[in-house]
Amino acid sequence: MEIVRRIYDEFARPEAIRELYHPDFEMDAVEAAPDVGVIRGFDAMVEALRSYFEMFEEVHLEIDDVIHTDDELVVIAMHDLGRMRGSGSEVRNHRFHVFAFRDGKIVRFSSYLDRNRALEAAGLSE
Repeated sequence: MEIVRRIYDEFARPEAIRELYHPDFEMDAVEAAPDVGVIRGFDAMVEALRSYFEMFEEVHLEIDDVIHTDDELVVIAMHDLGRMRGSGSEVRNHRFHVFAFRDGKIVRFSSYLDRNRALEAAGLSE
């Protein structure tokens, strides 16, 4: 959980967290962001997420609930809250994130709109 919390705290400074990602890292955003799809590599992830975060003047990532955690897998409910650039409108998006670890580093990150889908993808059930 410490690594996941650090990622959320430092998301705006990706170079500060590069060492937390495994060289074989992949991001699966097919469900939550179909236009992004599956991305391989830390730099590709940063580039894919840049346009999303640039829409906001200010954005915060917050963990709502830790659903599962062990040395190889973290599943959380979270939300991002941001003020849209130029309009001042606030947007809140709820997601379920699954982080898989290998050798103490994040090897796979996936994002889901539905709790059950996240648990299923993580090989867990309630």
